[in-house]
Amino acid sequence: MQCSIICAGDVPSLPEMSADFVICADGGLAHAKRYGIKPDLIVGDFDSYGSVPPGENVFVHPVQKDETDSFLAAAYGIARGYRTFVIYGALGGRLDHSVANLQLLHDLCLRGCRGTLVGADGTRVTAIQNETLTFPASQTGQLAVFSLTAESHGVTIKNMQYEADNVTLTNHTSLGASNAFCGRAGSVTVRDGILLVIWKEDL
Repeated sequence: MQCSIICAGDVPSLPEMSADFVICADGGLAHAKRYGIKPDLIVGDFDSYGSVPPGENVFVHPVQKDETDSFLAAAYGIARGYRTFVIYGALGGRLDHSVANLQLLHDLCLRGCRGTLVGADGTRVTAIQNETLTFPASQTGQLAVFSLTAESHGVTIKNMQYEADNVTLTNHTSLGASNAFCGRAGSVTVRDGILLVIWKEDL
C-alpha cells in the first residue's frame, strides 16, 4: 500500500498520481485543489495555505513546533500502517524545507519505511538502508549516490557509466555525483549504511 503526501513546493502533474491514501501537508492542499484531488487527511499549521480549511479530516498544529508539516504528514501515514511514501512538492521550494525533506527520507529508513521525493523537473530522490535498489534497462538520465550516514560500507554500483565494487562512501565527499544510466538494467547496493539515491529522467 502506498501513501502519497503533497507538500507546498513545486509539483509535477498530479493528475497522474495514484495512491491508496493521500495526505496534504499545509500548502499542498492548494496543489490538490488545483488538480481536483480530494485528500484523505490534511495536516499542518496552515501558515503557507493561509487559512485553516474546514473538515473533520483536518488536523491543525501550532506554528511553533519541532516537526515540519511533511514530517507530521509522514507520521500520520505511519500511524495508519503505511510504509511506502511518495512525496510531491518536497523539492524546489524553501531550501531549509528541501533539506528537511531529505532528512525525512533518512528518518523513514530508520523506521523501516521507504520514501521517494518527486520533483517537478522529473527528479526523484530516495534513501536505502542495507539493501539494493534496481533500475530497468529502459531507465535514462543521470544518477547520484551519497551517504547519509557518516560512512556507508559495501557500496556497489552496477551497469552504470561509472561502476563501484564494495567501496566505502562518507557523508563529506562528492564522489557519488554525476553518474548516468547506460541502457542496461542497473543497481545500487549498500551493505551497511544509508544511501541517498537521486536520479532524473532525460526529458
